[in-house]
Amino acid sequence: MKNMMIAAFVAVLLFGSFDVSAQGLTPAAQTPTFIKPKMKVNDIRASIQFLGGIEIRGTEVDAYLDTRKVLADAVEAATKAGKKDDEAVTFDMKIEQAQNMFTLMQRGSLKGAEADKFKEIISALQDAVKAAQGK
Repeated sequence: MKNMMIAAFVAVLLFGSFDVSAQGLTPAAQTPTFIKPKMKVNDIRASIQFLGGIEIRGTEVDAYLDTRKVLADAVEAATKAGKKDDEAVTFDMKIEQAQNMFTLMQRGSLKGAEADKFKEIISALQDAVKAAQGK
């Protein structure tokens, strides 16, 4: 009986404190910090499409879905506001979502013709993080 209790305690310590960030993705913080990336609507759509083509692990499903939802909501809001694909929009994103997006995008493969678009998207995230740090 004592050995079972010790085994249960060790299991809780090992698995109860398992952190998704060990996989490179960041779980949501208790009090989120928001950034405001500014991207063209078609860049946000390209991000969604690009993220849809990468492989994720089972432990990354929630982070992936959360990040994709933020991007889809931004596209939906831009569409409702009558924004064109080449117009830039600013939207709210938790810093953890931006980190997850960056991590997932780094994992993907792209064609050389997509390099400029990829760089624009990553730059928009980095600029938003720098702006948030300046406050």
